[in-house]
Amino acid sequence: MKKLHLLLAVVSVLAFSLSARAAAIYTSGHGDIGLAYEDGELDPHWHLHGGAVVDGEAIGEDAEYAPSDAIALTSATRMSPSGLSSIIGVADGSLIYTAGSSAYQPNLGFGVEELVDTDWSTPITLTLSAWILPSSTAEFALYTTNLAGISVVDWIFSTYVPGSTDFSNSFTMTPGDHIHFQWGFTEPGTYTFDLTWSGTHAVDGPLSITESFSVQVVPEPSTVAMLGLGVSGLLVALKRRVS
Repeated sequence: MKKLHLLLAVVSVLAFSLSARAAAIYTSGHGDIGLAYEDGELDPHWHLHGGAVVDGEAIGEDAEYAPSDAIALTSATRMSPSGLSSIIGVADGSLIYTAGSSAYQPNLGFGVEELVDTDWSTPITLTLSAWILPSSTAEFALYTTNLAGISVVDWIFSTYVPGSTDFSNSFTMTPGDHIHFQWGFTEPGTYTFDLTWSGTHAVDGPLSITESFSVQVVPEPSTVAMLGLGVSGLLVALKRRVS
């Protein structure tokens, strides 16, 4: 049954990949979900730094993409650290998919470096306002760990118990800064997050904007290849049966 669920997840991922072929695929290196302020409007975007790997090649300099024009992809796995079970819904020590550090690629964070501190009367608040998960049993959490990486220090976002995180599914950033957390996913598939930024501009007053960003979680390449053969065999068998 577990193999069947994984096979279905891979089929779903492959189908999504075909439908989202025009989107740039960000797989490793440093990148941020960033925020700019242009012509009186907030501008969320992907900000991928030089050296990040996009569509299989390292980019030579920083590049920005609209939210729907890129997707982060991870196949990194780790054992769920101590203290994560209550916000991700699987037992500590379970295998989960991850990202968000130099050890677990892509090294994806959040940035507001393009904002000028003196232009803002308040910090920028970022909230996980809605989400679409790949299945009814999939969950996501954003968190920090201790230096050893074996126990959770802060809970930031959770789809499992969104009202019980340390920051109620939101956190603040000072304009000019950027920050990294650990991303945790329980299953392969596509996770789409509605993120809402809000803050008070010194001249233009309160501002807010919501945009959707997606992360595609896939099994390690060898597993995908093996399951891909299984899918091919299944399709051949079905074709023969129909014939």
